[in-house]
Amino acid sequence: MNERLAFIILVSFICVLWYVIGYWRRKAGETAFIAAQKEKEEERDRLCRLAVMAGHREACRMFCVLHPDLFEKQVPLKIFESHGIRMTFYGHYYPSRYKAFLNDEQQAFCQSIYKFKEGEVHGIEFFKACMNVIQTNGKPYHIMFMPCSDEFKYIQRFKRLNWYINTRCTNLTSGLFDVDVFEPRESLHEAKGHRNRILKRNYRITGNIKGYDIIIVDDVLTTGQSVTDYKKEIEKCGGKVVAAIFYGKTVTLPHPLIVRAKVWIEHITRALRP
Repeated sequence: MNERLAFIILVSFICVLWYVIGYWRRKAGETAFIAAQKEKEEERDRLCRLAVMAGHREACRMFCVLHPDLFEKQVPLKIFESHGIRMTFYGHYYPSRYKAFLNDEQQAFCQSIYKFKEGEVHGIEFFKACMNVIQTNGKPYHIMFMPCSDEFKYIQRFKRLNWYINTRCTNLTSGLFDVDVFEPRESLHEAKGHRNRILKRNYRITGNIKGYDIIIVDDVLTTGQSVTDYKKEIEKCGGKVVAAIFYGKTVTLPHPLIVRAKVWIEHITRALRP
């Protein structure tokens, strides 16, 4: 009986101790996370790591935003293949829900993408940088732009790139008017659950693109669903898609447990170094 009572007391003590430790670990994580949001780069990273090790979920998201290179397979201005298409992009794009975690440079880049979508930014720098990565080597290519949710946005978004291609790029031709956006539709990026949505096609290819080597231009790469669909339509019309370039690529955040494991491994590795 005494042994059983002692066992119950021991287990109860361990449970209470575990609860107290967990409580103060969570409080420490919250404190470190709040402090990290107010600090500058280096100190922000240190405090964020502490909050991640304490199990703070929002800190895990912040850490991913601070270090996209640790979790993203693709990096800006490097060629990769997806959905059977050679692709590259100008920079990492973060949805607005992560705005509080972004540094000034990241916020400025995301803001430039929003402005590009609205036709307020021409996008020539992004286009030139990505085309250099594609290495066209003076070969003739036909540039086709990803149709938008309506014709006005489509023309507004890409008209300056159309002008640049027609007046400054002797080896390129623009296919801005090869596409007829005949009716408005819901914007894929604004649609609820957009990662799993297949929206009604609201465009048709009316230009003669048979035999053309084509490079697709779009604002943001997320799942690759839209560009894959567009590639199929282009190929039905006789064109050959050789590459696709994007202003930004949406960052995909891993599960918090993966982030915590990464931070803990780095912490232990540093501690064991002589």
